[in-house]
Amino acid sequence: MLVLVTGATGFLGRRVVPALLERHHQVRCLVHTPGRERVFPPRTVDIQYGDVLDPDAVAGAFDGVDAVVHLVGTIRRSNRSTYDQVNRQGAANVVAAANEAKVKHLVFVSAIGATDNTSYPYLYSKWQGEQLVVKSGLPYTVVQSSIIFGPGDDFLNTIAAMVKILPVLTVAGSGRNRLQPIDVEDLARCIATAVDREELKGKTIELGGPQQLTFNEILTIVARTMGKRRLKIHLPVWLMFLATWSMQVLPRPPITLDQLCLLPIRNVAEPDSVMDNFGFTPKTVEGNIDYVSLLTTRDAASILTGEMPNRIRDH
Repeated sequence: MLVLVTGATGFLGRRVVPALLERHHQVRCLVHTPGRERVFPPRTVDIQYGDVLDPDAVAGAFDGVDAVVHLVGTIRRSNRSTYDQVNRQGAANVVAAANEAKVKHLVFVSAIGATDNTSYPYLYSKWQGEQLVVKSGLPYTVVQSSIIFGPGDDFLNTIAAMVKILPVLTVAGSGRNRLQPIDVEDLARCIATAVDREELKGKTIELGGPQQLTFNEILTIVARTMGKRRLKIHLPVWLMFLATWSMQVLPRPPITLDQLCLLPIRNVAEPDSVMDNFGFTPKTVEGNIDYVSLLTTRDAASILTGEMPNRIRDH
């Protein structure tokens, strides 16, 4: 089976591609930036250059394709890549090309909490993408994921940067909002497996790790992994909004206003979601994030001033 992967060289994509190869699929990667395909061993995958916002490029990538895994998405909007462009229109272009090619399965990766509420622009754009998939008439599986962690992630590396440099950690509100972080390799395994699963067609499944953790608990786990102890100060959400707003002048603020809005949103699946759907237990956060200890003071300063070092996040 020839499987097209969009976003193949991204944080999740570069794990999904090897997982598909392990399942003996042929893989075609839609690559936005020439040269990024070097993350894969030579001659292991077929490369097609193009942007999901270019309908012709997307259509050209579907020649002979049996299934597609659509991973392209953004949680950081800008003037050049809005949520509507990337998360909705990108999905629309993929759906149109998949329909034309009559693919046998479209696996669409979304986010837990996707909603038709326009007050949450990111989650609304993911919901729009899901709706395009569900109403496409194609055999589909929608995978809604909780926060993803692993070497090169944005989430835990940003927390680690704060732990590395700041003596006191500020938390918006109570910090009791629950998340269910899932290891990137485990999520990739689920996605690659879903491609072959007939019984998952027509379904939307939520996936998270084995533990539902509060934001406070995640901070504590990261600090403990780094051998640090940090005091937490809980600030009113409105005050955190002001502080976050002031950081938006940075080229890449460690947290955006949109991300802050997502904190109170439900971001958990059923505790055994991976076991129930794919038959294995995913990794816990604690004991599997040694990479946060590799952060240098210089790395941490770069992250908190708006520049994620390439050696930390090279995708």
